[in-house]
Amino acid sequence: MMIPEKPRFRLPSISSRASKYGYSNARARAMRGLILKSASLDEMIRVGNVEAMAELMQRTSYKGEIASASVSYRGSQLIEMATSRNFSQLAKKLVKITPDSDKDAVSALLVRWDLMNLKTLLNARRLGKSYEEMRPYLFEVGGLDEDDFRSILKADNNSLVREIWKTKIGKKMRSGKIGNEIREAASKTGPDADTRMEAVIDTYLYLFMDKTLEQVGGKEIDAIRKTLKGEADAKNVMIIERLKRHNISTDRIRKSLIRGGTIPEQTLAKLIEAKDLSATLNILRKRFPKLEAKDGISLPELEASLDRSIASQKAHAFARSMLSVGVILGILLLKEEEVNNLRKIAKGKEFRMSESDVRATLVVV
Repeated sequence: MMIPEKPRFRLPSISSRASKYGYSNARARAMRGLILKSASLDEMIRVGNVEAMAELMQRTSYKGEIASASVSYRGSQLIEMATSRNFSQLAKKLVKITPDSDKDAVSALLVRWDLMNLKTLLNARRLGKSYEEMRPYLFEVGGLDEDDFRSILKADNNSLVREIWKTKIGKKMRSGKIGNEIREAASKTGPDADTRMEAVIDTYLYLFMDKTLEQVGGKEIDAIRKTLKGEADAKNVMIIERLKRHNISTDRIRKSLIRGGTIPEQTLAKLIEAKDLSATLNILRKRFPKLEAKDGISLPELEASLDRSIASQKAHAFARSMLSVGVILGILLLKEEEVNNLRKIAKGKEFRMSESDVRATLVVV
């Protein structure tokens, strides 16, 4: 009796991948060509004010958004609103051109903007900001809409969690351990309450993105997952350093950290115990081999160096992706950096920062 041969797993052929991803990848790479080059960013840094910066942006893919937002906004809020609308439009286009089998992967990355919106709204509630003041800083990408923004912002402490659960993103978050942690954080008061809530939201973000991308699988996706874990690690490094500056206890620092990274507990302990940034750098260089930082740097310089190290990984992941969802995810990650850079330049002008100081904050890929 012949034993039937076990079926062998085969990678999709080049022709089948070309059929599936050819159009979407060509569109995504065309979008990559519209990402602002370092020379364009530098020209915006050199002009005298935000209004002149906006004039330069009208020569780019932001032309339409600058024109429409200028009716209601001025200064850095104009740049905030234009970049928000531009990013939202690009995100919608990417979701539309993504093959159905990969839409969950794109949506997983967009969750970070929904949760950033949520953190922005929670901070706005604490500071007593109005909806009109906060609208330029919010991105409508699918999980939260205009009505959600308004409902969360005006909710009192008793109804806040209920309003979050009503949203599309809230329905995903409400069950399990994360849901319980959000309820617990929302019930707290005092100096640790806001920090704890942000840690819970960021933990959900990185665990959700990693779980969703893991289900998609593939070498390129693994590279993106590694990059996102690096982001979580970098966030924890900065949380530790900032809280140490305020003489926060080790126990409170640990409760403020987010899950989803790769730094072992033993290394986190060493980072918490490190006496200065030079000691911190010695620990970090093993985790971030491309970290370009010298002894004697300031905390903002460390943060910028970590951001550039992560951005380098993002660019590398995009460059080596071919006929896959990795190309689509790559442009989304690169666009995020562009939006962040434009906002930093605008804010730098309003705060009258020197050109060199503004350049030091940018992450150019």
